[in-house]
Amino acid sequence: MLRASLVAAIALAAAGALPGRADAHAGLTAPAATSFAATITSVPSGIEARVVDGDQRLWLRVPPPLTVVVLGLESEPYLRFSPRGIESNTNSPTYYLNRARPLTPPAGLGPRTPPAWKHIALGESTSWHEDRLHALALARHPSGNALVGRWLVPIVVDGRRTAIAGTLRHSAAPSLLWFWPLLLAAALVPALLRLRAARLEAQVGVALAALALVAATTARLGRELYGRPTVSAGQLALAGATCAAALAFAALYTRQDWRVLAAAAIGTAALYQGLALVGTLRNGYVLAVLPGWAERTATAVSLSAGAALLVAVLAGGILEGSDERRPATRAERRAVG
Repeated sequence: MLRASLVAAIALAAAGALPGRADAHAGLTAPAATSFAATITSVPSGIEARVVDGDQRLWLRVPPPLTVVVLGLESEPYLRFSPRGIESNTNSPTYYLNRARPLTPPAGLGPRTPPAWKHIALGESTSWHEDRLHALALARHPSGNALVGRWLVPIVVDGRRTAIAGTLRHSAAPSLLWFWPLLLAAALVPALLRLRAARLEAQVGVALAALALVAATTARLGRELYGRPTVSAGQLALAGATCAAALAFAALYTRQDWRVLAAAAIGTAALYQGLALVGTLRNGYVLAVLPGWAERTATAVSLSAGAALLVAVLAGGILEGSDERRPATRAERRAVG
């Protein structure tokens, strides 16, 4: 009972040690992958714009002394970038509608309602949820790689009306073969356990732990170091914490008396990370600093090795490197007798 409690406790701690971002096409959580990707094709000179999270957010940088007003869904003033900072018009219907969870605008608001500017940020840049990037995705449902359409976000630069323009593309889902490591682990680990060969099981346990730890750490770093649109100090700190946690798990695994608990922690963390990033195996565009194939490989191996390692732990005492289940030799039986 004590052993099971310790395994459960360290497994829960491990689940929080390598947190991952869940997959979502739209919502408050940053997606790990998406089926739609928006690309900017035209931006007025003097300002900088980037798409964030595939097709969810628009990032804009306006250096002084320019003043830029982003127009809303009804061509009303929505956001204002100026040397004073960044402001949002709370009398804009878009202020309430253009968000992950839209709100009902107060009655009477329209394009002619006088602006009520609210200061929201200092500096030159910010990002916001922008429905116009992915609005076409709600109306069309392509099945393969395709250009969905073109989008436009109107802006006013120093009194001159212009726009940020771009395209929206759809990518077909990746092959189901990316799930093959999980199926392979599900078939081979039970077969290995039936052999009842302690030394072989211990060696496989070391290999599974190494695979799970390396894959989970790689997948986590690939996601965490992905710019939105730049890498923040907080992301760098979390990346450092991820590496520190991985080294701690590895050091714990080298200790014979803590090996089973370390295996439980590594398996849980890897399984959790694989599930958090499983969207990379289901959607065409992977949002990671690593190439898509590398992030998918790390996710698939993390998921399968983590699950296999937990099965090995639950089978009981197979990672301790002992020969307890080796059949006794004739000399050993004679000595005991």
